[in-house]
Amino acid sequence: MKFRRTLIQVHLWLGWTGATLLLVVALSGALLAWRPPLESQLNPHLFSVEPQGAALGPDHLVHLAQAAHPGFAVESIRYFGDPRAAFQVYFSDHDYVHLNPYTGEVLGVRPRYGSGWGWIEGLHKFLHVDQPVGEAIMGTNALVFGVIILTGLALAWPATWKALRALLRLNPRLSGRPWHLSLHKTLGVYAALVLLASATTGLPIAFDWAKNVLYPLTGSQRIDPPRIAHPAPGFGGYTVMAAQLDRSVPQAGEHYIGAPKNGVVPTYAVGRDATHPNARSYVWLNSVSGAALKSSPYAAAGVGFRLYFWMLSFHTGEVGGWPVRLMLCSGALALPVLICTGLTSFLLRKRAAARRALQTHS
Repeated sequence: MKFRRTLIQVHLWLGWTGATLLLVVALSGALLAWRPPLESQLNPHLFSVEPQGAALGPDHLVHLAQAAHPGFAVESIRYFGDPRAAFQVYFSDHDYVHLNPYTGEVLGVRPRYGSGWGWIEGLHKFLHVDQPVGEAIMGTNALVFGVIILTGLALAWPATWKALRALLRLNPRLSGRPWHLSLHKTLGVYAALVLLASATTGLPIAFDWAKNVLYPLTGSQRIDPPRIAHPAPGFGGYTVMAAQLDRSVPQAGEHYIGAPKNGVVPTYAVGRDATHPNARSYVWLNSVSGAALKSSPYAAAGVGFRLYFWMLSFHTGEVGGWPVRLMLCSGALALPVLICTGLTSFLLRKRAAARRALQTHS
């Protein structure tokens, strides 16, 4: 009983102190679960073009993007195997410039975290405060949330199968505090697995240590980018890098090429038949010649590497289609109900205790 009382206190006080932050995470997460299928549909002018023959070279498109968005360094480019997809250039101010790859027309500028889905993503990831600080807060919140879920399960779990069957069904004949407590427990049991999966898959996204621990846990090696001791000056250009990436990962559905750093250009491609949108095959290129320095095909990568990117896709609702998105959304929307029923049950218990104390003294 003493241990149970301790669990109750931990569950209550962590829940109350983190309620506001948990609500922000839950509601923004419920919306973000639908981002993959909806963002391009709601913004077709940014993401879709009509094919018009041969596409312009990446260097030409980057030059046009720089002219339209001066004063900031290019961080990366992204282009796709779908001939109807726009070409994207990402800048150091966290803005994407979308271009028509056939005409070079600038379709628009999309702030990564500044509006629409991007604003919701920024709120969910780092609360729109200083990003390293915000990510640390949200990562810690995921850890706390995991403790809340586990203590709640421990408190609600019944001692017998009969009690378990009763727990899994709402009793419509209840009222008052018993009703709120019953709804809190029953809904909590159903939502716990989804919420725990969301919290667990969010940790490696927020914390490098959580990402790195996946490798020893799975008995696999982390893939580190190559280093060049004395890199040659200059940059061969994005067109050269794109040609090498296409040779290394042919017929890909998505291509990413980062800006050169210390003589190395990080790139990856995702195959058209990939199991999920983050099944990345990495290739590191010499920034001058474009020669491949190191590669890591996704299918041959270690378990830790593949597990991390699968967790990323699960957390963002990019695996399993609409059933998984609906599951993630339902779990997130259950959280406000759990907070309200838990708080109401707590306050009703306190009020009943105060009444009993008053009757005793009178």
